[in-house]
Amino acid sequence: MKNKLLSIGILVFASLFLFSCQSKTEKKVTEEVVAEDNSVLAKLDALNSNIINNPENPDFYQERALFYLEQEEFNQAFKDIASAIEIDSTISKYHVTLSDAYLGLGKLQKTIQSLEKAIALDSENTEAYLKMAEMSLVVRDYKKTLAYIDKALQIDELESKGYLLRGVVMLENGDTLRGVRNFQQAIDVNQDYFEAHLQLGILYADKKSDLAIDYFNNALNIMPGNIDVMYFLAMYYQETEKFEKALQTYNSMLDIDPAFFIAFYNIGYINLVHNNDFPEAIEYFTKAIELKPDYAEAYYNRGFAYELLIDVDNSRKDYQKTLELHPNYELAIDGLNRIDAYLIENSQK
Repeated sequence: MKNKLLSIGILVFASLFLFSCQSKTEKKVTEEVVAEDNSVLAKLDALNSNIINNPENPDFYQERALFYLEQEEFNQAFKDIASAIEIDSTISKYHVTLSDAYLGLGKLQKTIQSLEKAIALDSENTEAYLKMAEMSLVVRDYKKTLAYIDKALQIDELESKGYLLRGVVMLENGDTLRGVRNFQQAIDVNQDYFEAHLQLGILYADKKSDLAIDYFNNALNIMPGNIDVMYFLAMYYQETEKFEKALQTYNSMLDIDPAFFIAFYNIGYINLVHNNDFPEAIEYFTKAIELKPDYAEAYYNRGFAYELLIDVDNSRKDYQKTLELHPNYELAIDGLNRIDAYLIENSQK
């Protein structure tokens, strides 16, 4: 059965969009979002008031620029930090903020120039060095990346981000052992370093080591209810055949986000492949399709579930829909061929 089905790998999550739907759970989430929006507006009002009352104070423009960066309003952030620099261009941290605004606007060369200016103004600005390390890492200039990391750590050996970035460099150069050591060192420096726990969870999950569970749970203790981490954890349970725990985790995800269609799909997959509960599988594949109508894999697997129930008509419809969405989908073609063979065989009896 397994070779006729599709399972979703961990890294698929980053490329998929989530959809919203109405439910009691979502209503609760919506209320929380409204409360958060009100808090954001109140913060913006306070920042605006500071600038109105102190128009020559560059720190207030810097603060509002940082606020806009958090909201991903990069044009507004750029205007504010440009105002701060116009008032006082000698403050290193302003140029770091300017680099973030440029990066959000996709202006990579200006991002680098701003960071270089920040370092020229303050040779001990570790944030600027680490951002330069990130920029070098993006273009895979590992020598420069490590040089910037080393400089930051020479200034402050407790810069946990430096160890995280160095771990990434090690991984990209095939040195998993040193990568793990650096991620662990980042945690030693900062026990609550979410990204380091998550990275170690992913690494151990790839090795099928149950240490992954500990690191994913550590990450969830730091950021409770983080859907990304819950998905990684659920997939680890699924891939290591801890199916009940996988189902529990997927259902917990749906309590938080009832529109997370991948969770519906994977619950359907477990019921189809491992529990042999075909009606239950159909129910969950249907929920996934309702949220993502172009979900070819869900149509295929629902069609296969119908085929196993000898529901030829519905199975054919789903295989045909799969091919409509994904022409030359071999598994669906094979499914249609099996149905035709089954009908021919039974017509001759």
